[in-house]
This record gives sequence, C-alpha cells and structure tokens, in this order.
Amino acid sequence: MARKRGGSGAKNGRDSNPKYLGVKASGGTFVKAGTIIARQRGTKIHPGTNVGCGSDYTLFAKETGTVKFYDRRGRKLASVIPVGAETTTAAVAKPAAKPKPEAKAKPAPAEAVEAKAKPAAKTTEAKAKPAPKTKPEATAKPKPAPKAKPAAEEAAGE
Repeated sequence: MARKRGGSGAKNGRDSNPKYLGVKASGGTFVKAGTIIARQRGTKIHPGTNVGCGSDYTLFAKETGTVKFYDRRGRKLASVIPVGAETTTAAVAKPAAKPKPEAKAKPAPAEAVEAKAKPAAKTTEAKAKPAPKTKPEATAKPKPAPKAKPAAEEAAGE
C-alpha cells in the first residue's frame, strides 16, 4: 500500500491565518490618541477629523476623544471629537463651501421680459406642419444596347 494519499485530498488542507479586520472602536466610544478605530483592506471607511490612516489603511485616533461615524458625499468617514468639544456635528470639521462666482447679468431686452411676464395666448390657427421629405426623382438611365456578335461567330452558329 502507498504511504501517501494519491488523490486530490493531499493537495488540500491549507488555510491562511485570520486577519482580524473590522471596526475596533464603535461610534460613541471614548478613545485615547493612537487607538486603532478600524482595520480594513482599502478605504471602506475614510479618515475624517483627528483620524489618521496607516499604510495598510488602518484608521487610528490622532487625539483623545469620542469616535463618530457619518456619511458625506456617499463616503463613510470616521472622526474623533476631542474632549471638551461640543458633541454636535458642528464639531466635526467640514470643508467650507466655495463661494460661487456670480455671473454678470446682462440687461434683458424689453420684449423678452414682457414675453416672460405674459404667457402667450392660445391661437386657434393650426400650426403649419413641415412637408414630408421626399426622395429626389431617379433619372432614367438608358439601358445599354446588346452587343453585336462578330460575323465569324454568326456564320459558325448557323
């Protein structure tokens, strides 16, 4: 008998070690500076205020405070609200909205202003429909005349 299994069972039997990914400090949890908030592959959760991101995308607290998770522009973010700060969402730093440049308004013609102010009265006249598109008439091309057989072939054919 064989000492080793010859089937495919010998090729199996391996497993990788667990990576222990996930959120380590949930929302509302008090954390000290340096505490790991989440371990992840890629940025499923992005770093917010007072949160750093490691080279393996691990989120960690930069300051001592309370963890807060929230969504902004379709992204999940994690922030740490420092001790002594208000526990409202205003404590989480959000980028200031950029003022929109105002376009210089050109004075509108008086006719356009009146047209906008008064809706056009409905008329009973039928609207003129555009004529249907027609194909241009094909010019009749004369058919070529049948080629005449040489005299030598006519004599041989008879």
